[in-house]
Amino acid sequence: MEIIEDLAFKAELLKKIREREFAERTGVHQSDLVYCLNKQALRKLDPKGDTEHETLLFSLGWATQRWLTGQTEDEPEREVDGIGVTCDSLVDGVPWELKCTYQSNTKPIEENPHWIKQIEAQCYVTGSTTAYLSRLEIMGNWKWVYRPSKPETLARIIEEFGENWADHPTLHVYRLEFTQDELDRNWAWLKERKELYEAVLSTGKMLPKVIALPPGQTWECQFCNYQDCQER
Repeated sequence: MEIIEDLAFKAELLKKIREREFAERTGVHQSDLVYCLNKQALRKLDPKGDTEHETLLFSLGWATQRWLTGQTEDEPEREVDGIGVTCDSLVDGVPWELKCTYQSNTKPIEENPHWIKQIEAQCYVTGSTTAYLSRLEIMGNWKWVYRPSKPETLARIIEEFGENWADHPTLHVYRLEFTQDELDRNWAWLKERKELYEAVLSTGKMLPKVIALPPGQTWECQFCNYQDCQER
């Protein structure tokens, strides 16, 4: 038997994924507004294309979304005030956002403010104050990666997380309850962000980082393909 790495077939697989899943959105989508406005604008003004790593990483999310929901078609996009919003799924009219992530299952959901703002937008356009969030954590709680050698340390981990502490992946599902005031305030924030974003698109002038980045999201800069283009 001869085993040969087939780079041509691999390239064709990645090409088909990109054609199917990476279609460029028109107009303004809420996902443009909950991340760095400069980066999102530059993706349209100076597109670099998605790397193999990015294609495969996003593929995990798409695949697990289809698997968990059983859906083969995406929910239709809804537009309010010129902002498009797409729900992963709806359960009796209630938005269900699905995440597949490498972050630890011990990380509190509220430490993902971009997720919260995204879900609030979905609630606003669907008229629901309730939403579901599922988080499929590929690495579990990460502690198994650095498995302790000392029995007393292992005992403390088992006491805190239980006998199945090293399981991975893991799945957590949450119900989020919002007030209408929270949803209204988030939507007003998105509309302000929309004006800033459209100004960058029309002028090509980057925003100061403190304005372009949503509060608490300086982590975006570590993974940005446009670091040299942004105003510091």
